[in-house]
Amino acid sequence: MSYTDVFFILLLACLCLLCRCLRPWPAIREWTIVVFSLVIVASWGIFPLVLLLAVAAINFVAVGVALSVSPTRQRAILIAAIAFDIAALGFFKYAHFIAANLGIELGTNFGVAALGIPLAISFYTFHLISYLVDRMRRNTPPLGLRQYLFYLCFFPHLIAGPIVRTWQLPSQLGRVRRLRGDIVLGVHYFVVGFFLKTVVAGNLANAIDPFWTKDTGAALSAADHWVVAFLYYCQIYGDFAGYSLMALGMARLLGYRLPANFRAPMLASTMQEFWRRWHITLSRWLRDYLYIPLGGSRQGKSRAIANILVTMLLGGLWHGAAWTFVVWGAMHGIGLAAERILGLQRKFDRFWQRIPWWLCTQLWVTVAWVFFRSSDLSGALDFIRAMMRFDGWGAFAVHGRLILPLLIGAGAVLHHAAPIGLATVPRRYLGTCLGVATGVLLVLDLIVYAPNKVFIYFKF
Repeated sequence: MSYTDVFFILLLACLCLLCRCLRPWPAIREWTIVVFSLVIVASWGIFPLVLLLAVAAINFVAVGVALSVSPTRQRAILIAAIAFDIAALGFFKYAHFIAANLGIELGTNFGVAALGIPLAISFYTFHLISYLVDRMRRNTPPLGLRQYLFYLCFFPHLIAGPIVRTWQLPSQLGRVRRLRGDIVLGVHYFVVGFFLKTVVAGNLANAIDPFWTKDTGAALSAADHWVVAFLYYCQIYGDFAGYSLMALGMARLLGYRLPANFRAPMLASTMQEFWRRWHITLSRWLRDYLYIPLGGSRQGKSRAIANILVTMLLGGLWHGAAWTFVVWGAMHGIGLAAERILGLQRKFDRFWQRIPWWLCTQLWVTVAWVFFRSSDLSGALDFIRAMMRFDGWGAFAVHGRLILPLLIGAGAVLHHAAPIGLATVPRRYLGTCLGVATGVLLVLDLIVYAPNKVFIYFKF
């Protein structure tokens, strides 16, 4: 069941009304939301639900046992639980990839079938590792069963994030929630996110997907390839930022707050700034649970650069078991390492100083998206070679079929400018402006609705 389905939206409205009636009884309300979340997972198949509950049960028992033993044994149990989570993720997501590549190197066939990635396994694995590591560091108290299941299974963030930490969501549980302001903001976030997903990302997918095939792509100019790559940037932003806003909106409608996941990444002037604006919760997770434990920047510049490269390579591989994702992560790691070498972490004093670095950053990010989108390395390299094929004035011509997609992509670009525009609005008119914007986007959601497509990050 997709979050853009009309049936899901009706169920969500019913859940919000029920939770409002259950507002004086937080425990009952939270159990109701947990059950609803599990029903949503079951709508995608029984196996994803069984796997989620099995992994959740093993980790819950591991934490419970760890509480009753000595600190040394406690650490060993929690490390074993983390190893189990990583092994489960690796088995379903990477076993076929590893076996296939080993088979090529050794000249044999291991016969490991592609199992398919169970729904949400990447995201709830990260949530579990976060909880276990924080318990090992004693940064968070142990969660009761209701808190634990709510933290892990809360449906807005379960399937594709944002990645929530143990100190962010459980602390909101067990209390009577104020809903008046949350309902207004919740509707706004959901409508804007729905617009980015269905109007922008959905229509862009229909328009540019054919251009990623070799037969169609061969007839495109260099400028066309750059436009298609940029439009995919707009598509994946609309898809994932749209989902994240819908998640924030759904949580607000129920009286809870999730962390923001996007802050205008197309405005980033450095790769470091890009990762402070794109998939923010993932970049913070990688920083806190991978980069810093590896040594961070505490052991000199050379070690810091190595840690950056390892972190981004693993971050790329987390997105999918394919060399295209490894290269995508490597490109971001190289960009971050180059900035560390050039000393570009500081803020720019003047606006004009940002422009050349902004251009370099956004071009590098756009080229990296080619690897993210392509089905294999050869296709990605062919696409990039075509981007660089300026063999005459015809290379600068843009195909007529890309004009309408560019107008649709403008929706993603304008969304980046919206906070800047709202900052100029007097505070007393801010609510009116947001209301008008929400109404206009709601009308567009109903009129320009694209055929339903699964969210891109659902497959990760």
